[in-house]
Amino acid sequence: MVLPSDESLAMILLYIAGIIASYYVAKLLKAVVIRGMGSKKPSLASILGIMINVSAAIVASILVFDMAQIVYPELGQATVMLAYAAGAITVIFGLAAQNSLGHIIAGIVMVFSQAIRVGDVLEYNGSIARVEDITLTHTRLVTLDGRRIVIPNQILLNKELVNYSLGKRRVAAVVDVGISYESNVELAIKAMLEAALDHPRILPKPYPVVIVKGFGENSVNLRLYAYIEHPWLKPIVESELIIEIHKRFKEYGVEIPYPRRVVIMRDKTGGEVPKSIVSGEEGVVES
Repeated sequence: MVLPSDESLAMILLYIAGIIASYYVAKLLKAVVIRGMGSKKPSLASILGIMINVSAAIVASILVFDMAQIVYPELGQATVMLAYAAGAITVIFGLAAQNSLGHIIAGIVMVFSQAIRVGDVLEYNGSIARVEDITLTHTRLVTLDGRRIVIPNQILLNKELVNYSLGKRRVAAVVDVGISYESNVELAIKAMLEAALDHPRILPKPYPVVIVKGFGENSVNLRLYAYIEHPWLKPIVESELIIEIHKRFKEYGVEIPYPRRVVIMRDKTGGEVPKSIVSGEEGVVES
């Protein structure tokens, strides 16, 4: 190791400034790219963002190596020995950083396959989230309530996701509801369709539809499909539809049932207890 002269010290400071500058320049360029084309061409913005990160990392590595040669001049003469050791170093580094390399490769695959792009609206773990940024190793999501979720790229790529931004952005708001067996199914369907058609964010085409899913333990189960333009608003619209459907059910006399149980009482001989001793809506047994 050689103690640096004043001139060498100035060069070291210049290299350090260059490394710091490369970081902030890359950050600034990414912000400009995302702001300029993130909404119009999110996939291209993601690719350019990764290329900027890779370029900044290469520039910083070169500057660090040159700076090290000032302090250790023999480093330049040892490049041949380093080349021989590169194989072993590569194996060690690969074993130590296999997860990070996997995340980097997964990020590149995501961007070039356009499976996930900056600005896409996803359903992640039951929550609606928007892709805020895709980096070399991780993807950052922002949820409807403002939370930011950082997910390693490899985990995100291997996870089953719903991407509402692929193809047409139109998505259905879905409301499930059960009505009592005594209620009129046709009136319930009419109330649900009216609630959907009167909502300002529901599209007239495709026309809202209500299907009967089947018979439940206490109810006839219905499901409403009503399409909206913006997937980001899906949970909000569904909440508003539930409120409006509940209001219209009251107007039409459609009942949302409470759980019911039929209890059969038997005496010690195995026979059924006479109905006369069972009273009350809650099945109170008198002895």
